[in-house]
Amino acid sequence: MIVRFFPFSLLAPALLLSSGFIPLSGQIPDEKREHDSSLGLHFVSIPGTPALLATHETRVSDWQAFISASGREWSYKPHFEQGPDHPVVGITLEDARAFCTWLTEKERAEGKLNAAQSYRLPGRADWDAAAGLLRTRKPDLTVEEKVADEQVFPWGMAWPPPAGVANLANGEIPGYDDSFPFTAPVGQFKPSAEGLYDLAGNVWEWCWDPEIRAEQVGVLRGGSWAYFRPECLRSDYVYAVPVDMRMPTIGFRCVFEDKQRTATMLAAAEKIKAEIRSQRREEIMGGAVTKDDLAAMKEKLKNAPATAATSSAPLKPAEAGQAFVNALGLTFVPLPGSSILLGSTEVRVQDYEAWLKTKGGTWENKAPFLSLDHPAVGVTWEEATAFCNWLTEQDRASKLISVNASYRLPTDLEWSQAAGLTDETGADPSQRHEKASRHFPWSAEGTFPPPSSSTNLDATRIEGYRDSYSYTAPVTTEVANAKGIQGLGGNASEWCQDPWPGAKSERVIRGGSWLSRDQDQLRTGHRQHAPQDSRNNSIGFRLVLELPAP
Repeated sequence: MIVRFFPFSLLAPALLLSSGFIPLSGQIPDEKREHDSSLGLHFVSIPGTPALLATHETRVSDWQAFISASGREWSYKPHFEQGPDHPVVGITLEDARAFCTWLTEKERAEGKLNAAQSYRLPGRADWDAAAGLLRTRKPDLTVEEKVADEQVFPWGMAWPPPAGVANLANGEIPGYDDSFPFTAPVGQFKPSAEGLYDLAGNVWEWCWDPEIRAEQVGVLRGGSWAYFRPECLRSDYVYAVPVDMRMPTIGFRCVFEDKQRTATMLAAAEKIKAEIRSQRREEIMGGAVTKDDLAAMKEKLKNAPATAATSSAPLKPAEAGQAFVNALGLTFVPLPGSSILLGSTEVRVQDYEAWLKTKGGTWENKAPFLSLDHPAVGVTWEEATAFCNWLTEQDRASKLISVNASYRLPTDLEWSQAAGLTDETGADPSQRHEKASRHFPWSAEGTFPPPSSSTNLDATRIEGYRDSYSYTAPVTTEVANAKGIQGLGGNASEWCQDPWPGAKSERVIRGGSWLSRDQDQLRTGHRQHAPQDSRNNSIGFRLVLELPAP
């Protein structure tokens, strides 16, 4: 396998956040926070990022717990012996993301995490902060400090490394010996000031920034037991490799994040930066700002309610041909050639639970892996229809939709049109199913498998395809089609309005799910059908908003 080296400094802007303020001196403090996972992974706060980082790399024992609980196929073995407290190796980017997703869903189901809390991989800025790069801790750097950021190692400026700082290429660095020919148990070497172990050496660690969609190339940080070149061990070094690279030098560590706290910190940081900019303008204009004034401002912001800013703009009523957001936050887009608006995503758990709460109902057999932004699966056709009727009444009462408008499930033909299948033949869903062409929601040309991470399928059983979710995924994670519609290829199969021909109590089901793997069954024109009172953890639904014809 060809590995591409990119020996350049990281150029992406780092997070300049803290729990309190960004003082004019530039140093960013942070309150000490800690968290422990159910696997015994310990997380600590780091100045410069709102996330908490695991103090050590993910261990063989942690990975084995994941494999055992998830049933994920795993046969990789390095050419050397490892104990349960060694870092797991042979990990691809998708493997590492799948572990984080599993641990998140496991602990949400156990009540240890709420819907805003999750585990993930570090972003590049998280890693910069963990490594102590000055650009993550000061808003303004001198030329000397910028040069230092490009030259520093996780242990400092010394080369060769001082004894006992890292597990590196034993015997390849003159004057350095770490006593471990391959991986070492985590926590054997001197930690950082915040208590992080093995930021240099032992194993390379995956980083991932979710807003970066092109994922043929992934990012590793930190060096490994096989590395000895100083330029590859510097704190800001970025090692770019294929995302499916599987090597005995590659592992990962996790991050714990509370998104509510992150949002609060972002809002607080923006307020403070705005006030500081205002004060600086006053200074330029001759106004005097004393230390007491600045201290009072910081105290005022510190004691302000810790809530993220939300938009108070009123929702606009639905109009034919125009995108629409309803009171639940569901987005609808026009379906060309019709007067309907189609839900751009599947109905979420949070939407479905809002309905259950108003009617005092319970969710029978709710799957334990569901989070608020996942599709509502395990729902019968009858329940989905009742949800549509309830939402119609709600949005009519609030005048978001007219008295002649209503929510419903899509018809079989509307679903096909939304997925880009417009030339079907056949008088009913059964006949159209029999004549299904080689068209997929992600490819009219019949390309299979889909691009990695473009949808959510049973990735472990599809050769050449990878995604990051062992179960369902948040509804907005899939790549949207040209109409702006997500999730038609996988995640959850979806109920349609139509009865199945010859079986009036059964209803049409369209699209793949997180359990799908057979390419014939994933063709856009493939139909399933099931009794309307049945439920399955792979079946959910999306909405149509039918508006009066103009």
